[in-house]
Amino acid sequence: MCARIAIALIAALTGSCEALAAQRIYCVADDANLKMSLESGFSAEKKQGALQHFRGILTLKDSKVPGLVETMRLTSSMLKQHWMDGSELRLQVYAESDSGPFATLELTVDTTALPGDTSRLQGGYTVKIRTGEKGSEGDLQTALSRDGRVLCEVK
Repeated sequence: MCARIAIALIAALTGSCEALAAQRIYCVADDANLKMSLESGFSAEKKQGALQHFRGILTLKDSKVPGLVETMRLTSSMLKQHWMDGSELRLQVYAESDSGPFATLELTVDTTALPGDTSRLQGGYTVKIRTGEKGSEGDLQTALSRDGRVLCEVK
């Protein structure tokens, strides 16, 4: 009887471990423009590349844009597009100011795996801040645009 329970328990645990398999990806950038740390989790099973979570923090070092908070927490709701296929990672984050003058932030991360080491990715980021009147997307002016290098690691 004990052997049957043990076998059933092992079978149940083995199945649940496969269902929980995921890739965690950590990205960092720290240069004259910004300091950024991102974490995302993608499914490694049936729905390969399906996003499980996203979070991060971004600090703009040279921003003097009115209405924009220089340090902001990034959440899954801000992640507008994502792509992960094992050799490429692409993320697009979009946020709008909550108070004060209207401003938008768009962050794009585009990386590819290093040759011979698919657990490490490198590439670039672009951050753009646009200001203007809320609801007049076509009339927004670019107040800040910066590019830089980003490194990511798959765990």
